[in-house]
Amino acid sequence: MRKPRRLARGDLIGVVAPASPVPAEDLAKGVALIEERGYRVRLGEHVLARAEECDYLAGPDAQRAADLNRMFADPEVAAIFCARGGYGSMRLFRLLDWDRIAESDKLFVGYSDVTSLHTALASFGRATVHATMVSSLWKLGAAALEQFWRLVETTDAPVELPADPDAVQTVVPGVAEGELSGGNLCLLTQACGSRFQPDFRGKIVLLEDVHDAIYHADRDLTQLLNAGVLQQAAGFVAGCLTGWQKHEADPPLNTPAKLWQGFFSRLGRPAVADFPFGHEPDPIALPLGVRARLDASSRTLTLLESAVSDGD
Repeated sequence: MRKPRRLARGDLIGVVAPASPVPAEDLAKGVALIEERGYRVRLGEHVLARAEECDYLAGPDAQRAADLNRMFADPEVAAIFCARGGYGSMRLFRLLDWDRIAESDKLFVGYSDVTSLHTALASFGRATVHATMVSSLWKLGAAALEQFWRLVETTDAPVELPADPDAVQTVVPGVAEGELSGGNLCLLTQACGSRFQPDFRGKIVLLEDVHDAIYHADRDLTQLLNAGVLQQAAGFVAGCLTGWQKHEADPPLNTPAKLWQGFFSRLGRPAVADFPFGHEPDPIALPLGVRARLDASSRTLTLLESAVSDGD
């Protein structure tokens, strides 16, 4: 995988909205934090737009794609941060300049619906960063915010995560090494059958989701199995299915713990659950396309190389 150049104070960071509309106040708070860190910010022309025909989109597809294409084409822009997830990133695929994007060395940051773009970039051999959106940066605690900045500003390695492994659960013990891959579970499933179907061969796969019932997650995992994708992984790091409780009985008959145990024990690969990334408070930022070691027995994930390069 080709790593992006590390960020340095004074760099210009472009902000785009490839999916759902962005709350202006939250965006302003996130931009302020980036500027306080010493960076310049350039907002995409349509970053605060809203599509008239689809209220759940941050402007028409053509506008959102144009912002993303312009940021990748602009030689002054060192990194592209996504403003918000929601839904809509995969609608841009037919409109993006993939030849230019594939050759770019810009840092690309986002998560949730942006998993679609991470998966596409991975198919071109591009390493990216799975991390909080600009409109949510202000919600991070000091330690989580600093961990994100260290990940994108330094070439430190190895780095062991998380700081408190006691909150993580061992599902299948053992050790696995491989590049990190994955992200939002339902977006990975929806990529199956497309030119950007996820490639989990020998990878440590990150999986999380939000506002979904347990049986929906079961369906997604089953589709990844039926597509021959899930069983190619070397190991699994499951986060949370944030908000799952509202879809279940009280007390619940189904739980994420049962789901992960059922799938991961069958596959027999090292696996942990409740890893603090994704839609939970203070999520850990994780580099996709970077080699890591999962020790499921000790409940730790060690980044064996940096997320970024010195650009030499």
